[in-house]
Amino acid sequence: MRKRCPAVGSLLFSIALANSVSAQEPPPLQQPIPSGAGSNTYTLQLKAQSVVLDIVVTNSKGEVVPNLIRDDFQVYEDKAPQIVRSLEPPPSHAASTNPPIHSTAELDRVEPNVPVTLIVLDEINTRFEDEAFARYSVKKFLDKQGDTLEQPTLLGAVDMDHFTLLSDYTTSKQELLSALERHLVAYPWHMEGTSWKAEQFNASFAALMEIAEATTGHAGHKSLLWIGRGFPPFDPTTLTQQANDGLKQVIEACINALQTSRVALYTLDPAGVSLDPEEMDAEGFAEDPFAGQVDFNLMARATGGHAFFGRNDVDKLVETSARDGASFYTLSYTPIIPGTDTQAFHSIRVVMKNPDLRAETREGYYSHVPQPFPVASIGGKQPNRQVFDLAVAAQSMMVYDALHMTVKRVGETPDQFKISLNSADLVWHESGTQKLITTITVVVGTFDKNGTALDRSVKISTLQVGEGSSANTPDAATVNLFTSIPTKSPAARVRFLVRVDANQRLGAVNFVLGDENPAGEVSN
Repeated sequence: MRKRCPAVGSLLFSIALANSVSAQEPPPLQQPIPSGAGSNTYTLQLKAQSVVLDIVVTNSKGEVVPNLIRDDFQVYEDKAPQIVRSLEPPPSHAASTNPPIHSTAELDRVEPNVPVTLIVLDEINTRFEDEAFARYSVKKFLDKQGDTLEQPTLLGAVDMDHFTLLSDYTTSKQELLSALERHLVAYPWHMEGTSWKAEQFNASFAALMEIAEATTGHAGHKSLLWIGRGFPPFDPTTLTQQANDGLKQVIEACINALQTSRVALYTLDPAGVSLDPEEMDAEGFAEDPFAGQVDFNLMARATGGHAFFGRNDVDKLVETSARDGASFYTLSYTPIIPGTDTQAFHSIRVVMKNPDLRAETREGYYSHVPQPFPVASIGGKQPNRQVFDLAVAAQSMMVYDALHMTVKRVGETPDQFKISLNSADLVWHESGTQKLITTITVVVGTFDKNGTALDRSVKISTLQVGEGSSANTPDAATVNLFTSIPTKSPAARVRFLVRVDANQRLGAVNFVLGDENPAGEVSN
């Protein structure tokens, strides 16, 4: 029987509870940083002054409808009509030359705006036979594709331990088939009681938050195909008020994080039973989807995706979801009445002037306080959300691309590394005469071939450069810093993670030791 590692999952639910009460002792990753103003809140910042929607339009036959114009759409927020500011048609998101892609670094360098697909095999609460069927369905879908996929696709699996990256973004069908073949299905745990549901909730939401944070740097739309059951539904009224408040904060933060990263979630449960119709008022506007019973599949509708149940053609659903991800319109509007209530859910409805057409997009968003994310909380401790993001990212295998970075060994010294950061991704401030500074958090850890953590260092660094020709912009395109960590056997991989403390943007890469990385350099 496998031994579960509850650190990240337990941390998520602990954060929810901690935000409803006084501050607690920080987890091991926590390091003191200079104190500053800010609140210890878990609510993700969403700039609602400009709301951006990815919309799929279909006709009565379920076929995607291209070549519509701005006047074909009418947008309502909280039942008030909005003025459409811009509309980008589906062809504007297509790849220019459909080049081969084999990594996140290649994706962001060659096609930084194209839509992508992420396929996640859920091994948290899915029966073993259904896990096998899901693998069969993904293989069936891939077998029908050409050698080069139309969309870059990432493959992963999530269980009670962690999210496992099986294949980074690639357009190679064979790479995905090989990764699928190498992955051994995790036998699901079967436990009873409330604590088990909490662990399933933790694992599911930790994976969703990890995906949202890791993919923020890619501007294109993402179709996240979650094949499995996620966490089981439960009634939040059975929780204490303190736990219920914390739960709502986690849900709202996760929804906003997915929406900010342009992730539409498609939940595909091959053995599930359909939910009751979603709650709508008399005019067809959605209520807060999480005001009542909490269900994993509600996440799909909230992000503009679909929830599918009890289907035997999962491979067709994978194909349809990927198609939708490449056939969307991007529409933006500025709310007539800006929302400022941090507890409010703002309902969105898109109506087509042609009644034979149907528009699908996210149901709405949660309000936010329009202020920057705090660098530190009271007393010099990092806010819980920052601790959670660092803890998840440090253990992940995913490449995080919100902060672009390159790592290479220094000369012949095996334990010394140079990290080069993109200056434009950093937030610079004037300090003294002709000087600019920025503060970052650097986490470096080593892992053995089985993914077991061996060593780790956490450092807060202040970088300084000469002032550039324009305000708060250095002349140099990159800035460098140096770090060291033991790399002797059994170390097989070094994980480099950098966070910009002013805006919380994360960059992370994996440096594989040995012959797998003969060039001695990796980038995201």
